[in-house]
Amino acid sequence: MKLIPPLAFLALFASPALAQTWTCLVPYDEVNGGGSLTINDDRLDFVSNWPHRKPEIMNCIRSGLTSECMSAQLATTRDGGLSLFAKLYSVTWQDDGPPMSITTRQPSVIFKDHEDGYAMSEAFPAIAYTFPVTDCTTD
Repeated sequence: MKLIPPLAFLALFASPALAQTWTCLVPYDEVNGGGSLTINDDRLDFVSNWPHRKPEIMNCIRSGLTSECMSAQLATTRDGGLSLFAKLYSVTWQDDGPPMSITTRQPSVIFKDHEDGYAMSEAFPAIAYTFPVTDCTTD
């Protein structure tokens, strides 16, 4: 049995305490409609001000001052292929503080049925744009 040094043991317990959940406002634009987001190290929830849009929940991985968040939808096409639509958010954080901005990209790809799997047929590059987050508060 391997012994855990006391400082490593304390770090294991300190890590969850360092993770904070932030709630911020997102300004209105033609894509998002404005709204609010709640983010911590492993999850982002975006709620639009537009009533017809459902809240978006994304899984995130935080590394330093950047969180990479993603959600994706996979659907079958009429000809037996697949369509993939992904939403990618890159969140930039302040040093020891709240998030500052978000860059979003929405690539999509179509796959056709090919032998025992699928082959990429078409890729639609995503235009990236960045927007600030404001009025951030922590729980």
